Amino acid sequence: MIGMAHFNGVELTDETILKTRKWFHDVSLECIDEVKTGKVKVNDEEYYFKWRNEQAIEYMNGYSDHTLTFLQRAYYIQTGESVALLPK
Repeated sequence: MIGMAHFNGVELTDETILKTRKWFHDVSLECIDEVKTGKVKVNDEEYYFKWRNEQAIEYMNGYSDHTLTFLQRAYYIQTGESVALLPK
């Protein structure tokens, strides 16, 4: 068991946590691809690639599991519902 996490009154499953980690990991790698293909420009590609690769590893190791962004995405992955975090 990864650890019990709750968001918006819902217990997030281990499967959901792993899927969410993978989602953030993949987004980090997609950001690298966008720079490599020229779709996005950055000032220091070497630094950016290093940072994004480290970030991808950290996501898979659960370093961001406690963040509001992570929990909101996990909730969406598990329930299909999006929760507004800021008032209208």
